[in-house]
Amino acid sequence: MACALTNGRALECREAVGGLRNVYFANHDTLGAYTISDGELTAVDTAAADVFKYALNPQRSEYSETITVSEDNGTVFYEQVTTLMLPNLSKAALSALRLLTSGRFQIFTEDNNVNESNGFGVLYLVGAYNGATVTGGTVALGKALGDMSGYTLTITSRERKSALIVEAGTTTIFDGISAAITVVTS
Repeated sequence: MACALTNGRALECREAVGGLRNVYFANHDTLGAYTISDGELTAVDTAAADVFKYALNPQRSEYSETITVSEDNGTVFYEQVTTLMLPNLSKAALSALRLLTSGRFQIFTEDNNVNESNGFGVLYLVGAYNGATVTGGTVALGKALGDMSGYTLTITSRERKSALIVEAGTTTIFDGISAAITVVTS
């Protein structure tokens, strides 16, 4: 049987936290070739890609991946959903929103599990092959003075495999991206 289990899983230590720190957008199909080893992304050619960093407020944005299996059809796919809460409406923010809702992207999501040796959280490449698109969202001004004035976006991708994890300790991916990063501000 090709799908036989080959290992188990012990109870893990409680050392991980949730939430997203940053997301990095690249236009679909601009990242170039991927090098994948053991299900992890170990290198990507970012020389031709412009990558745009969106810094996120703590505990406001999230990522989830839903596994969908059809016993009848013998298929499985992964729906990857990134929900971003981006406060502060402005002319520049609304312009960026228009571009985001029209495009198709590959997204590096960076979580809050920071590696102290390189200062980055764990990265997941969302929409690696099919790209990710905005599938919903809201623009809100709030009601009370303390309410958020900004926008929330739901970005979805459906892939044959789960999001690619960037190999732990790999800094070459960020080395390539950091030269082209544009930090988006409101």
